[in-house]
Amino acid sequence: MTEQIIGNSVLDKYFDETTMSLHLKANRPILRKKWTPWNWNPVIDPNEIMTKEMLENLIDQLFKEIENREDAYLEINRELSKVLQIGPYRIVIVYPALSDGLELTAVKPVKKMSIEDYNLDKDLFDLLRNKSKGILVSWAPGSWKSTFTAALIELFHKDNHIIKTIESPRDLMLDDDIVQYSFTYGSHDEVRDILLLSRPDYTIYDEVRNKPDFELYKDLRLTGIGLVGVIHATKPVDSIQRFIWSIEMGIIPQVIDTVIFIEGGKITEVLQLELTAKVPDGMLSEELARPVIVVSSFIQKKPLYEIYTFGEQVVVMPIAYEADWTPKTPAKQQIVSTYAKEGIQRKLQQLLPCDFHLSVKWNEIDLYIPEYYKGKIIGKWGSAITNLEKEIGLGIHVRTFNELPLLDVKVDIAGGERKNEPLIISLPENFRNKTVPLLVDDGLIYAKADNNANIVINSRQTSSLIKRKGFVVVNTEE
Repeated sequence: MTEQIIGNSVLDKYFDETTMSLHLKANRPILRKKWTPWNWNPVIDPNEIMTKEMLENLIDQLFKEIENREDAYLEINRELSKVLQIGPYRIVIVYPALSDGLELTAVKPVKKMSIEDYNLDKDLFDLLRNKSKGILVSWAPGSWKSTFTAALIELFHKDNHIIKTIESPRDLMLDDDIVQYSFTYGSHDEVRDILLLSRPDYTIYDEVRNKPDFELYKDLRLTGIGLVGVIHATKPVDSIQRFIWSIEMGIIPQVIDTVIFIEGGKITEVLQLELTAKVPDGMLSEELARPVIVVSSFIQKKPLYEIYTFGEQVVVMPIAYEADWTPKTPAKQQIVSTYAKEGIQRKLQQLLPCDFHLSVKWNEIDLYIPEYYKGKIIGKWGSAITNLEKEIGLGIHVRTFNELPLLDVKVDIAGGERKNEPLIISLPENFRNKTVPLLVDDGLIYAKADNNANIVINSRQTSSLIKRKGFVVVNTEE
């Protein structure tokens, strides 16, 4: 059942049952955001002016409420900005010169909802109530995440679970039995110690923003405490990716087992994570098997992503499907993303003793090198290239620069005659702002064309080599 929320504050006169937030600036008309089902609209009355004196008086009354109410706190106290929590109201006050005028923003939940209001099917309801212990609630902006989180807490509370929250500010509307902690009055280490010693059944973490938050979320979850973390994300999988560089990939499914994505006030996706050992989707060789996190849609009943290491990169790779939702064959999908290719490039620069050109084709690499180094890189009985394949995680075909796919393009060369005069190579317009590999004699030069599709070479030695030996442009599309 939805329930109207009343604040019993001086702010009540500015709110009604459809007002989500109040926006006041000295000597400006009052602006309110009005709620309609899962939407909002701004409302301004040009005749309703908030004078500076009226705003200062309102702020004074709010600070008196802080002193006299048990459910009121000064959550953030900086010289030119304050954040207050008074009952259901979250209030942000900003003073000049941080702002160009005195301003106040107050936000209040419009409705309190129960989990039954979300009309969850019985399997999803059972998943949240009994099975999931590492939950992330993620949402696009304005998607009512606090409303859903409070409904989820109420569900746990009905089952007599011990629940505590971490909030800054403490704006969730909860039963008095539930203890709410704030980093305003304690450090991450202090809150960690308290929770590990008191061992609640569930901790609600609102919001997970930075590395100390991710670390604390991980530490609490790995001790067996149920966690519900709230996090910003524009897509469901983005909330998982925010954890990738903060905690070890292999323990992510132990820390996060379920992701709830809220959009427009409704659950639009539920992701589940499972760690397994397998050959990543689209790769063929059994030798490429590795630990893989499979991210599946609980609603669609199919895997959507795989997360695994690729070279030095952690890759979040969508699983490709045909129009009829059958998985695509490797020949029909590009396995390696651009950033994974960049990681392989950096890794090979550390491992190889020579210039090289890299071409990634689905689940294999064409590695072009000078003829002189071919035997050394392959090794006796292929031992060296086998080790390199294991290091990179893909099959490698060793080729020489003579086998490079080349482009027959018209170029103009000018300059480089006098001392300190650059050599300028003019390319067709489609090369603007692109990095172009040039094959010069038995070596490669990677040069960046400018906005006029010109490559400017200032090195006297390189200019002389190009004029003596000439060059050809490598076809990076092949």
